[in-house]
Amino acid sequence: DPIDTLGKATRHNMLVKAECSCGNVRYCRSADLMMVYGGGADPLKLKFDCSRCKPEIKITLLEVHPEHLPKRLMIHKPMKVGGKIEWFVERFRG
Repeated sequence: DPIDTLGKATRHNMLVKAECSCGNVRYCRSADLMMVYGGGADPLKLKFDCSRCKPEIKITLLEVHPEHLPKRLMIHKPMKVGGKIEWFVERFRG
């Protein structure tokens, strides 16, 4: 069963990794993204911008295996504030 929606990714407690060709990487919890974009959104089609450059961004879904994640992983969390999406950064705690 392919994981093609944020709802399915969230049921599997997955992270979404957005990776730019310049090496910039962001991790987001699928549950946080689902609260903003909805459970039916395709995580591989989400639009992420790189602050360093404007290339294509590669999206990957990751199962959460704490021993395989970078130490002190920072999560980018979207929240709707006054109708706009604002991003907050917090430490990943599994």
